[in-house]
Amino acid sequence: MDRWYFKDPGLFKRMQVRMSFARRCMMASLAVVLGGPAAALTPGKQPPPAYKAMARDILAQLISIDSTHAKGSLGAAEAVQRIALKAGFAPADMRVLAPAEHPTKGNVVIRLHGSGHGKPILFIGHLDVVEVDAKAWSSDPFKLVERDGYFYGRGTEDMKGEDAVLLTAMIRLKQEGFVPDRDIIAAFTADEEAGGDADGVQWLFAKHRDLVDADLVLNVDDEGGEIRDGKRIFIGVETSEKLYATYEFSTANRGGHSSLPRPDNAIYEMSAALQKLAQFTFPVRLTATTRAYFAAVAKLRSGQESADMRAVSGQTANLAAASRLSHDPQWNALLHTTCVATMMQGGQGESALPNRAHATIQCRLLPGDTPEQILAILQRVVGDPKLAITVDGPIDPSPETPPTPAILARYKLAADRVWPGSVIVPEMAAGASDSVYARLAGVPSYLSSTIFIEDSRAHARDERVLTQAFDEAGQYGYEMLKVMSAR
Repeated sequence: MDRWYFKDPGLFKRMQVRMSFARRCMMASLAVVLGGPAAALTPGKQPPPAYKAMARDILAQLISIDSTHAKGSLGAAEAVQRIALKAGFAPADMRVLAPAEHPTKGNVVIRLHGSGHGKPILFIGHLDVVEVDAKAWSSDPFKLVERDGYFYGRGTEDMKGEDAVLLTAMIRLKQEGFVPDRDIIAAFTADEEAGGDADGVQWLFAKHRDLVDADLVLNVDDEGGEIRDGKRIFIGVETSEKLYATYEFSTANRGGHSSLPRPDNAIYEMSAALQKLAQFTFPVRLTATTRAYFAAVAKLRSGQESADMRAVSGQTANLAAASRLSHDPQWNALLHTTCVATMMQGGQGESALPNRAHATIQCRLLPGDTPEQILAILQRVVGDPKLAITVDGPIDPSPETPPTPAILARYKLAADRVWPGSVIVPEMAAGASDSVYARLAGVPSYLSSTIFIEDSRAHARDERVLTQAFDEAGQYGYEMLKVMSAR
């Protein structure tokens, strides 16, 4: 995404940091290759033909609606409402809402009434998508195209495919006359991608808590089933996420003429500080989620890697094993708080000594760390009183949702009905999602998609999902709603 699009640079920054590491770290390189036909997967259970067709039709309708930040999600929210009304939901059981100051940022909340055995369960999924360079695509990004075993279109993965699965599952339960033990609420929301103007989940909890108040939140954003070499590996369930905090390094002096160099050079001072940061590693720290993650993934790996994962999954992590795992950026991000320089500016002219230098440092904090703690560590690492370090605004804390075995067992129960022998793995995301707002509201939140992904193209050109994975997700979403709403 080009920075010039955003009038507010902070909005661009917030959008950048919302990208999930585990699913998107390789998306740019993957997306430049169109690839051939889809690899064959062992068949899983699919929904009845009528609901399979319904899910595909809903996906086509949603893809055709431009719900980028500039256009807003109101049109998509109204489409969801029309579909649900036609399918049998009463007008009183759904609401389309948008903030008065952001009328295009529409949300729609639908409720399937249960028998009252416990507080409701809330499913959330956003309707907005990131901007798109249509000329770079091989087909119209706002038209669902089926080709070589894939559905192409902006939002197929992130996350209108998930929205279509969730809406179809709600309709199917309604039409089958299913009465869950507790109410099932589905909130299709605004502004997750842009991350600033009118985030729907945040706004609904703040202004319409009565519509979304629940015992548990299940976020179906784009984390979940992973395909490798044509095989389903595991279904990830995110129970926590790292927090992001942006720090600014700045230094200044009186400058001068470049023909008379002096030791107090702002660029050299900044370079020295950044080199110290580059050589620093935050301590190893495991959470309940990451211990459970490494213990589970160790069973899927072999050799030294498997042994190292087992060695870090105990109450006291083996530091030698953690060091070896940290050579992989993905494992490193799970084992440490990380800080990395992402932007730098300095000087004012080629014939002038630089009188200023500035660097932006993006940090991802493990749950439990605070921006103030990290600031103190950065100041100690740099060790230069002439260099100022500041935090760029407050951050939203996101307490860890415990990887409760009972909840993970329900995910497995639903998955096994579609793909027998499924493996469920708790995960911590290095990025951020709307689950942060549920957790801030005091509601435990789990994040896992229904669609298995083989190569993530979220936010990239020629975004796509396997047609087989989408169709099977229709059955999995249906089973998940039934299993999760049981008392």
